[in-house]
Amino acid sequence: MASAINIKGVTKTFGSKRALDDVSLTIPTGQVYGFLGPNGAGKTTTIRCLMDYIRVSRGAIDILGKDAHANSAELKAVVGYLSSDVQLHDNWTGKDHVNFMASTKGRGRADELVKTFNLDLSVKVRNLSSGNKQKLAIILAFVGQPKLLIMDEPTRGLDPLLQNQLYELLREFAISGGTVFLSSHNLTEVQQLCDSVAVIRAGKIVAAEAMKDILQLRVHLVQAVATKAINKADFKLTDVEIQHSSGKTIALKARGEIDPIIKALATYNVTDLDVSHASLEDVFMEYY
Repeated sequence: MASAINIKGVTKTFGSKRALDDVSLTIPTGQVYGFLGPNGAGKTTTIRCLMDYIRVSRGAIDILGKDAHANSAELKAVVGYLSSDVQLHDNWTGKDHVNFMASTKGRGRADELVKTFNLDLSVKVRNLSSGNKQKLAIILAFVGQPKLLIMDEPTRGLDPLLQNQLYELLREFAISGGTVFLSSHNLTEVQQLCDSVAVIRAGKIVAAEAMKDILQLRVHLVQAVATKAINKADFKLTDVEIQHSSGKTIALKARGEIDPIIKALATYNVTDLDVSHASLEDVFMEYY
């Protein structure tokens, strides 16, 4: 599968601070690719380097087979971008913004998305709510015929219904051959939407996996209630963490197989048992 983005050994320093440290990452074409990390981890710096808004200190970035710096102007014609800190002209209407972008890139799906998001383009930006500003920014990212969407926290300010509309839009875009590179703090969103995910921490990539492989990293949450007091010592097992124990109840987190827990519980008269898969957040905390 061809790569939409190929980041090769990128380091970015600001004075003595190293914001990105030898980052390498390949984003396949036709995927919704999640990019996760805590505040200050390097997500936005990476995206700004992709857009050539800031220059890498070392390394190289290829986008759609072209050098991101040498072909910056050409690439901006086919890359839709949504910043985490959207900057719009207060005295312009939504129509002014769309027309300006369309004059350089073509309208593309702009008119269709205006209807989808039920956005009044006649209103000046200064009078728009934060959610409507975000709608306008999303529409602007789709102006023209983008082959790649780079989106930093795209659902910020959107209500749940609009979030789901955006998810459908991004899935359709990827199915049709486009690629989405999506930075988000929302792990539930990433789990629901993304085909693959990378995790950055302190400027370094600490994980890059297909979503199906991450979800196969088994982490189970087990809660049990018995008719007699539970002895915690019976559950000091390999790859098992006792999260809570009080009298006749116990809560456990297990990496891998849960058979040892079931065998330990078999010595008790269990009246209630709940076993669930851990969330994506729990998986990341365990493994990364």
